[in-house]
Order: sequence, then structure tokens, then C-alpha cells
Amino acid sequence: MEFELKTGKQGHIYLPKRIRAILGEKIKILPNDTAGVIFPADAKTEQVIASVEAILLILKLKDKPIEA
Repeated sequence: MEFELKTGKQGHIYLPKRIRAILGEKIKILPNDTAGVIFPADAKTEQVIASVEAILLILKLKDKPIEA
């Protein structure tokens, strides 16, 4: 699942209900210059790392050509 979001005039981002249902009401964001990780505030580090690794795999497969 992938979402494309825009910031409003005040810089706010509306998170779709599906994302809020997954992450909960309290979240943390860990950004760098190119990307960021959004996760529940009470998530364990190991859980976040495992999720990021799964997302990285999806990103790598997304750009890989399908061989027939």
C-alpha cells in the first residue's frame, strides 16, 4: 500500500484513516534528507527495524524488471 500526501497551507498533513488505524494516535517520525520513518510512539525498536526492512524489500522489488 502506498499513499501520496500533500501538505496543506499551514504545513499540516492529513493521514488517511487506514494509516491512523495502523499507527494509532501517537506517532514518532524519524526523518533524514531524503526519507523518513513514521511509527507508533510505543513501538519497539526491533519491530520498527523489521518493518523498515520489509518496506526496503518492497522498494527494491518495485524497480526490478519482471523476467518472463
